[in-house]
Amino acid sequence: PGKAYDAALVVCGCPSRCAKTEDLAVPPARTLTVSGFEELLPTRDKLRALAAAEEGSTLSREEVLALLPHRPPLLLVDRVTNLRPGEEAAASFYADPDSPVFQGHFPDHPVVPGTMLVEAMAQTADLLLLSMEAYRGKTPYLMGLGRASFRKPVLPGQTLELRAALTADRPEMGASVCRGQVFVQGELAAEAEIILAMR
Repeated sequence: PGKAYDAALVVCGCPSRCAKTEDLAVPPARTLTVSGFEELLPTRDKLRALAAAEEGSTLSREEVLALLPHRPPLLLVDRVTNLRPGEEAAASFYADPDSPVFQGHFPDHPVVPGTMLVEAMAQTADLLLLSMEAYRGKTPYLMGLGRASFRKPVLPGQTLELRAALTADRPEMGASVCRGQVFVQGELAAEAEIILAMR
């Protein structure tokens, strides 16, 4: 638990899907569960499709600025390393030790505030959605959070590896739910369910 994996196959011994998967650091779209013999062939086909899927695109800082309405000092994505519109996004952000936020949080023991980690996950989710034709040019608003957890402190000078995966989308209501994750050196530091409204 806590280590980043590109995909996971969960095999349950019963049809109730009782296997615990909350601690898996895997994008939801890449988690496959098998709980009966009849699911083996569909799962095989999904595994083949995942293996054959092409890597997504990358975005430079300038391209991030072209999509996101956020600007410094509250722009918390430097670049996107893998973007599959409507599916998942991976991005990075460098926690600059010279940022004034560390003068107050905390002067004797500086750490990246949890609110900034949530905002960084939300901005990664924003990029995932704003790259979709249905949401192009919209403004993303953070409407809610669910199941947020902070597992380890993120320190000045560290690079945040950010992930977002779309788990539910209601374009007719202009609302989407994404699972966001923050990794530092491959270890899960924070995660949350991000609820966004596109206006």
